[in-house]
Amino acid sequence: MGKIISIVNQKGGVGKTTTAINLGAALAMFKQKVLIVDYDQQSNATIGLGINRDDILFDVSDFFTHIGLLRRAIISTKIDRLDIIPSSIKLANIEESLYMVENKEYLLKKKLDMIKDEYDFILIDCPPSLGLIVDNALFASDSVIIPVECGFYAYDALTQMINKIDKIQNQKNIDIEGILLTKLDNKNTLGYEIVEKVQFLFPEKIFKTIISRSSHIQEAPLYGQSVLTFSFNSRGSKEYRSLAKEILENNTIKGKGK
Repeated sequence: MGKIISIVNQKGGVGKTTTAINLGAALAMFKQKVLIVDYDQQSNATIGLGINRDDILFDVSDFFTHIGLLRRAIISTKIDRLDIIPSSIKLANIEESLYMVENKEYLLKKKLDMIKDEYDFILIDCPPSLGLIVDNALFASDSVIIPVECGFYAYDALTQMINKIDKIQNQKNIDIEGILLTKLDNKNTLGYEIVEKVQFLFPEKIFKTIISRSSHIQEAPLYGQSVLTFSFNSRGSKEYRSLAKEILENNTIKGKGK
């Protein structure tokens, strides 16, 4: 059975979409079948993987308004073993329409459970929010990755996200796959102070891999590519491959313990 992982943080610009794209590409490179769910109305994961929005017939928002469109919304990317369910601006109108729906928190879960066994990993690229859309992603997920930028406001956003997940855990089982430190600037001492603080406060939850600030990571989406495709030997590519290995190793260990 596949594992569903939400990539979440209510703060924007911390590397959620970057992580969804590049972690997805790295897992696919390691022979995993991966689906990315672009769950943000900005559609950055869709665009970043080279999908032309004009070519999209169905997207993630159609799950909530049409029956039976799940598989028709899945698009193959240029990367072997990596698919995506795209997003569009239509998603912006969904949240308001869901408030009167019964069991509204479980709508995405019901859809993804139908295809969960067809993938090794399903990665949900969440919007910078703590609203109903993100609740849907969390209730659909087995675990979460929380990207945290190595910057001034990182800790406050992280604690809010941890509190949100604690509340969800009262209703369903959901693990913290890991806290991922991102955008570390080797020339900025503040970044290392954030790393030390997060490592001290959450030693059991933090990934060993840290994603550095990288021009290759920033440039790759402009060409509709992951950093692994754009510049395989770059530092950013190596770091995301390291993250993928870490996740695969962690899940193998967990599996042996069951």
